[in-house]
Amino acid sequence: MTFFLPFFRWVNTSSLSLEIRASTWQFAVIEMVHLIGLTMLLGSLMVLDLRLFGIGNVRQRAADLARDLRVWLLSGMAIILGSGVLLFFGEPMKLYGSPSFRVKMILLATALIYQFTLFSRATKGKDSSSALHKLAGVVSLVLWFGVGLAGRGIGFL
Repeated sequence: MTFFLPFFRWVNTSSLSLEIRASTWQFAVIEMVHLIGLTMLLGSLMVLDLRLFGIGNVRQRAADLARDLRVWLLSGMAIILGSGVLLFFGEPMKLYGSPSFRVKMILLATALIYQFTLFSRATKGKDSSSALHKLAGVVSLVLWFGVGLAGRGIGFL
């Protein structure tokens, strides 16, 4: 992890980092936006994953539902990633020493790769109630809720 220390130090002394830390409200507002993005992402994923489990909107094909929810999923991801970068700039040295931050980044990278590869393929299949599709839904929820829980752990560990 010492490989990244110069980068974290550079971020810590950047004007953006100093601005966010100097403000009373900026970090809190950015965090609120981050949570809104997380809600958008997890809410739309829950609807889609429940469909893969055979619960909820079973009249609509999973592929059609995934297409309909795509804008919400991508918007939530964009909000999370954009606000997450700003949150990182707000406390880089705290995050450098945080095991929860490392876990969150690993889970986030894994979730993003999974979302745009295997999960995307699973939602395009015709038989969206098979055990494989249910497994795809479980993995999706575990990864994304893991990202959220690890992020929550940053404040405590």
